[in-house]
Amino acid sequence: MKRLLLSAACATAMSLAIAQEAAAPVAVSQADFAALMERVAQLEAVSKAQAARIAELESQNTALAAAQEAAKKDIADVREAAKKDVEEATELKFDETTEVSESGRVITTETGNKYYLADTTARIFEPLSESGLRITPYGYLTFEAVHNTQKTEVDIYSDWVLPRSRDRRNSGHQTSFSMNDSILGFNFDAPELQNGWKMYGKFEFDLAGDHANDPAFHFRHLYFAMDNEQSGWNILFGLTWHLWKMVTPNEIDGAWLEQCGHPYRRSPQVRVTKKFTFDDDSTLELRAGIVKNGNGMGGDRDDDDNQDNSASAWALIEGAVVYERKAAWEDSGRKWLVGLGGMYGRDRSHRPTAVNVQGEFTAWDGDLDEYNTDMVMLAAQVPFLEKLTFTGQIFAGENLGGVQAGIGQRVGFSDINKKGREVSTVGGFADLRYDLNDTWAFSAGYGFDDPVDSEAKDADGRIFNGRAYLAAFYQFNANLHFGVEYAHLTTKYYGDGTADDERFQFTAFYDF
Repeated sequence: MKRLLLSAACATAMSLAIAQEAAAPVAVSQADFAALMERVAQLEAVSKAQAARIAELESQNTALAAAQEAAKKDIADVREAAKKDVEEATELKFDETTEVSESGRVITTETGNKYYLADTTARIFEPLSESGLRITPYGYLTFEAVHNTQKTEVDIYSDWVLPRSRDRRNSGHQTSFSMNDSILGFNFDAPELQNGWKMYGKFEFDLAGDHANDPAFHFRHLYFAMDNEQSGWNILFGLTWHLWKMVTPNEIDGAWLEQCGHPYRRSPQVRVTKKFTFDDDSTLELRAGIVKNGNGMGGDRDDDDNQDNSASAWALIEGAVVYERKAAWEDSGRKWLVGLGGMYGRDRSHRPTAVNVQGEFTAWDGDLDEYNTDMVMLAAQVPFLEKLTFTGQIFAGENLGGVQAGIGQRVGFSDINKKGREVSTVGGFADLRYDLNDTWAFSAGYGFDDPVDSEAKDADGRIFNGRAYLAAFYQFNANLHFGVEYAHLTTKYYGDGTADDERFQFTAFYDF
């Protein structure tokens, strides 16, 4: 470039010399040449500065490219780590609708519950076994205040009213505070097994003793099961509700209308269920099971330290058909239900051989006899209008004292030298619930149990049991709610008239 500039300068000088013939050529050329040289030096300095700037920019571009490559690698590493966390968290999902956060650290179930996974160094909420078993605690604490104007069979549950004529010590009024209905439970969930089968289980207990000051440990549910949602099959092993239990009254008394129109029990069983789901989201569920033993199943009439249900080779054979669907007039998602269920089985006990002056059997050394236990039940739940729901059922059977029916009576003996006779009964309840809003709800209902008089008179003599009730529920927040209830109880006795009770209850529930 320097040579090019010198050549241009010489050419310019020659042109100037020719154009200025009157001037002195040497002096003008030297001056012009010096100016040109200075200009050349300036241009050369500018060129060097530009070259340096270009080199600096090229260096910066190289560094930027390196930084971009490093950033791409870091992003890829982060994405891979996040993907791994999500995959690990996904293994703990409860169902296909569960959502997992991008970090994989929070699990949200379809019900909206959130589960926060502990730091990897703590592993507190991580699976407890190689199978991925997950344990979720739940339950509620319940405070109950109850006042009865007449003494009942149990101070906090009030299955039936006791007549004063049978007990001189019956003081009538009774008041109790208790926490016996509090429940603690654990749900067990495992990831998917072969061919879509999933394992789950439940362990639940309460403190339901014989009275308010007897908070005895009491198993409610203890079972494990296999479920295949795609095929609709479910197989259950363990202690839980009898499968014909399909509906529940809306009241706060822990007795749940037992012995007064609402039979139920939880007993060890093997149960198989097949559910059919139709295009309109309605479902048809077929249930079949075998039940044996369990709290109250037949009792121990002959006091031989052998439960009467266990003494028989028979088990209870149970079945139910339950159909559910969303009502055509409903927009809230509430469903109506209709179901038919029942059972048949036997228990076994000795005949009584001695009786005291009060008519109580004092010895059971007679022959062994078997007695039928059977029942058929029809249940329904129907939402209508916008906020009302009707729930009810009706049943009939015999020897049902073991499943909270027949007013606790099973078999009556009119002659100690003969086989006893099963106590037959019919009963049911009707309940109407009104959901005013998300905070308030109200219910009213009536339940009854009506054994055959001629059979019940040879048992404990309770020939009718009825209850009418009004209840109100207040939801303070997601965990705390309250209930108040008034009930009128009537129990009729063979040859002893009627015993009535006015029952008042306040309950506070803390769910968790």
